[in-house]
Amino acid sequence: MKKFQEIFGNTRPVIAMVLLGALPGAPLHDAEAGLDGLVSAARADLMALQDAGVDAVMFGNENDRPYELQVDTAST
Repeated sequence: MKKFQEIFGNTRPVIAMVLLGALPGAPLHDAEAGLDGLVSAARADLMALQDAGVDAVMFGNENDRPYELQVDTAST
């Protein structure tokens, strides 16, 4: 807990997530919005979280689904 206190200034930080939209090449990617749309949406989410006073933010790309359960070695 001492490390959390050093890094965040408290022992119970609020750590939020910014989930990116589906990236190019993913089945759910919005090609019309493109990368500009992804960046714009992520920036808006980040600003809202910062304005709300969260202590830290993580980024994820959970929208790159459906997930492949078995892939060939060329894909990995």
